[in-house]
Amino acid sequence: MKQKKKQKTTRMNRIFRNTLGLVGLIAAFTACQENSFENGSDFIGSIDMQPAYEIDEITSYSEKIKSVQTNGLSNYLLGTYDDPVYGKSSTSLLTQLRLDQTSPDFGTNPEVDSVVLSFPFYGRETGENEYELDSIYGTGDFKLKIYESNYFLRTIDPGSDGDFDEDQAYYSDQIGDFENFFDPTPVFESDVITYSDVTSPITLIDSSDPEENDTINLSPRIRIKLPVSYFKSKIIDKEGSDDLVNNNKFVNYLRGLYIKMEQVGPEPIMYYLNFNNDVSEIKIHYTTERESLNVEDSIIQKNETFKMNFKGIKVNLYDNNFDVDLTSQDKINGEENIYLKGGEGSAGIINLFDGADTDGNGVSDLLEEIREKNWIINEANLMVYVNEDISPIDSDKARRLFVYNADKNRILTDYQNDPTVNNDNPSTSASIHLPPLDEDENGNKFYRLRITDHINNVINNDSTNVKLGLLLSENVNLTRVKKVQNGPNSEIDKIIESSVISPRGMVLHGSNSPDVEKRLKLRIIYTETEN
Repeated sequence: MKQKKKQKTTRMNRIFRNTLGLVGLIAAFTACQENSFENGSDFIGSIDMQPAYEIDEITSYSEKIKSVQTNGLSNYLLGTYDDPVYGKSSTSLLTQLRLDQTSPDFGTNPEVDSVVLSFPFYGRETGENEYELDSIYGTGDFKLKIYESNYFLRTIDPGSDGDFDEDQAYYSDQIGDFENFFDPTPVFESDVITYSDVTSPITLIDSSDPEENDTINLSPRIRIKLPVSYFKSKIIDKEGSDDLVNNNKFVNYLRGLYIKMEQVGPEPIMYYLNFNNDVSEIKIHYTTERESLNVEDSIIQKNETFKMNFKGIKVNLYDNNFDVDLTSQDKINGEENIYLKGGEGSAGIINLFDGADTDGNGVSDLLEEIREKNWIINEANLMVYVNEDISPIDSDKARRLFVYNADKNRILTDYQNDPTVNNDNPSTSASIHLPPLDEDENGNKFYRLRITDHINNVINNDSTNVKLGLLLSENVNLTRVKKVQNGPNSEIDKIIESSVISPRGMVLHGSNSPDVEKRLKLRIIYTETEN
């Protein structure tokens, strides 16, 4: 039987703190009217609207993410990020290339003019050839290095029993497994690349028609010329060979590239990139001889391109200096703070209704008592305050949190039922369940995470009171889970993808914060019924 070391006050009054307020009454009244129709078959007798209650029978603490799966992501990080709390982390990328066109025909006497690498940034166009970028952290300079890799990245995990029934997972800490397979001499090493070099729009001359001088405007991106000789040897000179017949043979021939950014100077920079789209590419520009379609027996010179993309297997690799010690977390009384860091960082763990269980049935006395009261749950919110003394809020801090079922590794019902979920606009998606950072009347920053459906299921549908995981989120629409390798005593074995792709960190007030007003709390607005 689990006993709390925290001192308790009297039964319900000892557990709840009355926080009656005008907002709470309005919310309760509105939700009550809605629920009176939604639950018509169960809604018998009179109702009694109650003030909001804050439940402090909560335990929260943090767990370090030692290694996280980083293949199969929607986006990838490249560069260096320096967090004032968590320290410096650098990310690199091991990636396959794929042929846009297999069994290519390069014509007669092809001559390579240039080879161009292109990684566009996320952003939006604000005017004619003007852009607002939201995928760059920092303003530092860097050098780009690219190495050929001879490590074969496989799709299927053979498994210990040889069943080949699971996708292969690759992890953030596997650089030691890969680096012995990298050619020691880089394929390419750039000069210093400045922030302004990559954040300005690009204007090109269209050379596909020699009689025209049309220009092409490109959005800001990393755009670099690569060595001609390497790609001529690896691609152009291989025309007609089995290596270019299909992509399965190609990725066994050219097994991959290892891409890393090296910080130059005191300021770091990290890029958040989509390598899965059609415009992240390596493009070979060449001239060749073709038979004219208009003049018989005539040979003409043509400018052509051949493209390779990054839609194969990719692995983000971390070099992480995690400066916070999370090895001795108090799982009985809870911790003062919740430490959240994306990527190979840390997650929060929240246990609700975590008080005495005198009959030893696995359900706390408080939860049993509430279940007997036949409450209609109008709204339930986790109130989570930022510890601004440790982790001040600035423009580079994450604005969203993600709460999920850490026992079953899946999103909560509240996410599934949120009508604001919108794949086209992640910044406003799921804004009922996971609203962005807010501010109270005293200017204190907090998150109000609405978990009404989850709490209603726990109280009224006898659902299991599961452990909740709390994460930083870069994009709340990315809800797939990724595996974690944390050891046998870990309480977290998977996290949501939206946290894997975030470099940022934050510190929140936990359930045992010395600032009582900012402690993690569960606030419930409910209606009593008399049957």
